[in-house]
Amino acid sequence: MDNIKHLKINGKEVPLVEPAEVITTIKNKKTGEVYKNEEDLKAANIPTEDVQRDVTVIMPKLDLFGKTK
Repeated sequence: MDNIKHLKINGKEVPLVEPAEVITTIKNKKTGEVYKNEEDLKAANIPTEDVQRDVTVIMPKLDLFGKTK
């Protein structure tokens, strides 16, 4: 995490932490069938109200201990 971007919020520099990985699972609520991607979902032609999207966000490890001089 050497190249950490920072934002200025209320005059303070705040580190911007980006997710290491984002996993989206798309499935049919009624049948439980899991689709690989949006194209497979569209090809199945199921109603929007029967679609369930689960999103898992994996964040990078953070160094919680400050460095001492």
